[in-house]
Amino acid sequence: MTPTLSARRTGPAPRALWAGAAALTLSFLFGSSGAFAAAPPANTVIGNQASATYLDPNGASQLATSNLVQTTVQQVGSFNLDTFTTETTTVVNTKTGAAGTTVYAPHVLTNTGNGTDTFTFTVTAPASPNGFTKVEVFADANADGVPDSTTALCSVVPGAVCNVPAQTVAGNNGTFPFVVAYSIPSTATAATFTSPVAATVKATAGTPALYAAGNLTAADVDNVNLTDQAAFNATKSLAVPSVAWSANGGTWPTASVSGPRSVAGCAATVAGATTPAAGCVYTTYTLKFNNTGGAPGRFVMTDTVPAGFTYVPGSAVWSNAPGTALTDAPQAEAAAAAGIDFTATGNTLAFVVASLPQNVTQTVSFVVMVNDTAAIGTSTTTNTARYNPVTVPPTTTSDNPGTPGSPTNPSSYNVIGTFGIILGSADASASPTASKDTAVGNPNTTAADTTTVASAGAGTTVKFTQTVFNIGNAPDVVNLTAALGTFPAGTTFKFFAADGVTPLIDNNSDGIPDTGPVPANGSVKFVLAATLPAEAAPGAGGSAIVTGTSTGDSTKTESTRDTLTNVVGVLVDLTNTATGNGTAGNTGNGDVGTGPSPQPTTTKTTPAGTGTIFNLFVRNNDSVANTYSLAASQTNSFPGSLPAGWTVKFVAAGGTCAGAAITSVNVPATTQTPVDACVTPPASQAPVTGQAVYFQVRSTITTSTGVTAIDTKMDAVTVTTANTFGATLTPNNNGQVAPGGSVVYAHTVTITGAQSCGTKYNVTATLPAADVTAGWTTALYVDVNGDGQIDGGDTLVTNGTVTPTAPPTGTALDSGKTHKLLVKVFAPGGATAGATDTATVTVTFPDVAACGSPTATDITTVITGQMRLVKTQALDTNCDGTEVPSSSAPLVAKPGECIVYRVVATNEGAAPVTNMSINDAVPAYTTFTGATQPPAANQCTSTGVTGTALAYSSTATTVACGSASNTVAPGGTATLLFSVKVNN
Repeated sequence: MTPTLSARRTGPAPRALWAGAAALTLSFLFGSSGAFAAAPPANTVIGNQASATYLDPNGASQLATSNLVQTTVQQVGSFNLDTFTTETTTVVNTKTGAAGTTVYAPHVLTNTGNGTDTFTFTVTAPASPNGFTKVEVFADANADGVPDSTTALCSVVPGAVCNVPAQTVAGNNGTFPFVVAYSIPSTATAATFTSPVAATVKATAGTPALYAAGNLTAADVDNVNLTDQAAFNATKSLAVPSVAWSANGGTWPTASVSGPRSVAGCAATVAGATTPAAGCVYTTYTLKFNNTGGAPGRFVMTDTVPAGFTYVPGSAVWSNAPGTALTDAPQAEAAAAAGIDFTATGNTLAFVVASLPQNVTQTVSFVVMVNDTAAIGTSTTTNTARYNPVTVPPTTTSDNPGTPGSPTNPSSYNVIGTFGIILGSADASASPTASKDTAVGNPNTTAADTTTVASAGAGTTVKFTQTVFNIGNAPDVVNLTAALGTFPAGTTFKFFAADGVTPLIDNNSDGIPDTGPVPANGSVKFVLAATLPAEAAPGAGGSAIVTGTSTGDSTKTESTRDTLTNVVGVLVDLTNTATGNGTAGNTGNGDVGTGPSPQPTTTKTTPAGTGTIFNLFVRNNDSVANTYSLAASQTNSFPGSLPAGWTVKFVAAGGTCAGAAITSVNVPATTQTPVDACVTPPASQAPVTGQAVYFQVRSTITTSTGVTAIDTKMDAVTVTTANTFGATLTPNNNGQVAPGGSVVYAHTVTITGAQSCGTKYNVTATLPAADVTAGWTTALYVDVNGDGQIDGGDTLVTNGTVTPTAPPTGTALDSGKTHKLLVKVFAPGGATAGATDTATVTVTFPDVAACGSPTATDITTVITGQMRLVKTQALDTNCDGTEVPSSSAPLVAKPGECIVYRVVATNEGAAPVTNMSINDAVPAYTTFTGATQPPAANQCTSTGVTGTALAYSSTATTVACGSASNTVAPGGTATLLFSVKVNN
């Protein structure tokens, strides 16, 4: 089994993955990606989407998003042994000992790669009599320079290679501290133990394929000297000594090895360390030194406290004078000669023990304050003290210590980031203080913490812009959720970036959309979009609570409130009577107000195969006139479908089922217009009670509030026994066509009665007169092979009469027979986007009039301009910008490699769009820096685009291809091409 040390040090915790959302305005509010400039951990998934904004032919602002592309970061190995990345002969430890003693040399392996790996270690040293009697390696999980236990990882006698089994070390600056113990023979003399005796310590990576050729192994050297005089050893650790402090009743500040840093304004004083003010952080260092030699000696040691700390003046205590503070000023010679000479100047400490007896261990301990500027991790809170391993001249003093040559073990305090968030509005008054909740999950009611929108229409989307403040001292990613609160049931929520159009994605794969990175003491804005259900009742809107959760510390949550004051009253009301029947949804079968009701308002009874008329009234409550489309469905889902064989034909009010079909109705402002609906079940329909039929009207012109007005109502049909004679024509069709194009619709004539309808039928396709004048035309075919498409074997109907071939017995139109027809509709070249045409197809039976005149409608819409975005990516291992993406498939990349992105926007509609802009963002863990961009001529290109030329632009975190005023013709394209480099 591979040993793993639970106390093994790691560097700063890896931050959550973030893929930045595209910023459609070029002011990217997520802050610089520099906060996430470290190499991404192995298997991190980098993903993002592009988006495009444009105005459609009706002038409405539209947003199109691309597919999501993803790249998985490969593991790349790198490490160092005592900062060395290759095999060297550099001496890192010089130890001195007397015969029969054991000296300890500290070492640290640091895994600087982006993933966990195993490492093996060897120590090669000469054996006695010209070397050591024993070499052992011990784990040193707390990095204090001494073994953690008496259990060695390897032990060899005499002088063979000491092989340490593979040790697992976390990536991203995880460490494995260890010490090598060298036993000097008890019989060693200057003649048999030639100082220094050198030992080579070597580390080897466990997975060679991950590493560069020169970084598979690293090595350095320990030198051990023999002496019969003083032999000093020293270590440095975050530890409370066994002697009393000079303050606080003798109790030292806790010797924490990790924790937060101080808040601003803390002062490094003994009084402060004794009773720290809120947010002030102190810890205790102990320098331990001993003499294992054969005689007393003069010992010198220096320590320069690193930049992340401030030495607390007057806090040092020598173990030989418990509870008494050392004087920071140099001591007089007489006093120094009697004990210790200690000097502290700022963060530079030095002391001289005049005579350290043999076999004696002493300590000097002191307190440091963790500065508010200390970097997260250990980079500004790690250092080694230095000492001389042998006695120094009498002239050596604390204010003139010379340059001690031997280092102690490195000792680190791991600064842990503190996390805290506040959610508020985007109001100018918003701030961490003003936006803080009155209680957890209970936002305050001021403008700083409550975002209010006055009104919105049912079925529309209302957007709330708000702010998340990071009040911690480390970058953070904030998960976002929204509770329905008192919003109308059926309201859905979606989060967007500050632009309101770029969706926020789940960057850290925990299933929750998030803000992306928020820098320490910074803020970002985001948008909650609430889509109201179409059936939302008019009146009070509602409030939703948006909650943010820190991913750095999930116990840190905060909220803000979004309030919609009013849901705009029903702009259109569809009823069965002029005054309506009750209130939809409240009385059980009413149709006044937003519908539909849970029960039918009106039920009609009709024989199978015979149509029945429903009277409908469309009231326009808006201040502007509008045209409403008419539709029917068997469920409250539109566009929907009717039961098999059923048809619905809308006709002018007061008409019959034989009347001309209409598909829309014009209603002046604040007035009501009647319309009828003919519902016809098939002649083959078995008796049924209360078959639901939903009718819906939808505004086709923007309302005064800028929303689409919709109302739906529920009626029902009870079907009785079919007539003896009958036929149906199905189905009704809807399709799209480009100007000058055509579309084909298939229909089936079915004889549903018990009696024959004769030997022939007549068929016509009638267009509205205005459409005929505009150039719309039709053609009719018999679909001979029944494949639903016009081909060489199909028969053009030239005189309106079809005489099907009679079977061997009976007639062509006997009961149950079916016959296939095709209707081809041609649109004029000048048709405008959004225009609709309705072809009414009618079949009559000249031999048997009782079979009726079944009809069907084919509704054709001229398609509007629409943009489609496709994003592809390619791996650029050399970062030379020459790769051209052609696939959206996931990639695998190493830190230091580049990814080239290509975003293509195409107008797939039949009409131009305007003011188009493609927008994208630099994903997390990547930067523009170091990535060679494609040639300028290729970065933003287009075809079929007129007006202001599209231009490429970028910031440190965003990239765009667009212009303020352009027109993209149908089939026109724009292409954005750029590169990023995976951080390393």
